[in-house]
Amino acid sequence: MNDVTEDYILNKAIRLWQPKHGYRVAIDPIILAHEVNIIPKQKILDVGSGVGTISLILKYKDPSQNLFAIDIDPLMCKLCEKNARENNLSIKVYNQNVESIDINEHDFDCIVTNPPFYDYKNFRISKNKQIANFETISLKIWIEVCLNYLSNNGNFYIIHISERLNEILYHIEGKLGQIEILPIYSYKNQDAKRIIVKGKKGSKQATKILPPLIIHNENKTYTDKISRMLNGDFL
Repeated sequence: MNDVTEDYILNKAIRLWQPKHGYRVAIDPIILAHEVNIIPKQKILDVGSGVGTISLILKYKDPSQNLFAIDIDPLMCKLCEKNARENNLSIKVYNQNVESIDINEHDFDCIVTNPPFYDYKNFRISKNKQIANFETISLKIWIEVCLNYLSNNGNFYIIHISERLNEILYHIEGKLGQIEILPIYSYKNQDAKRIIVKGKKGSKQATKILPPLIIHNENKTYTDKISRMLNGDFL
């Protein structure tokens, strides 16, 4: 693995091996992991796990979590396994396509996903970037598969670009309740670039729009917390 780098997150608590070129971990999976409600001894599925950032953080925060990570890219899966091993964190890793998951496990208490954001037909891109950042499976199918593996009363978390919010809400309508929408702003005078959508399967509770998360905020509390998580090593 000569084309990988060794980096750190969570103030160097977690070592992270990732590709030198192509997809590299950004702030999105770290924010998503931070927003997950940790309940002891959950069975969690990380769909489109990449090098395992979300799974590693959740397992580090609570070792009682039972983590399963799925990704279509064999290199990402190898790096996810390496990251779990190097950090002494147990994660079951599967190199599988989201459309045909076969892991003999169902009824997950929690499913987290940071899927590819963009339609590759609108861009000229390398193969590696296409797999990591551009849809090869529709958002509709991606969400359907996730929800099929989610237990009743299980929690679903997805981070995506703000332009796709209507699609996400359309695809989860009638399937999730207690929906919470978290807008994410880089700066308060800009439009939200990302959103996190949370929901509970089988719930009938109303939808809420949460106060926005502003990364570069005059109130330094959240910014400082994220900075400590990232440690500024590879962004």
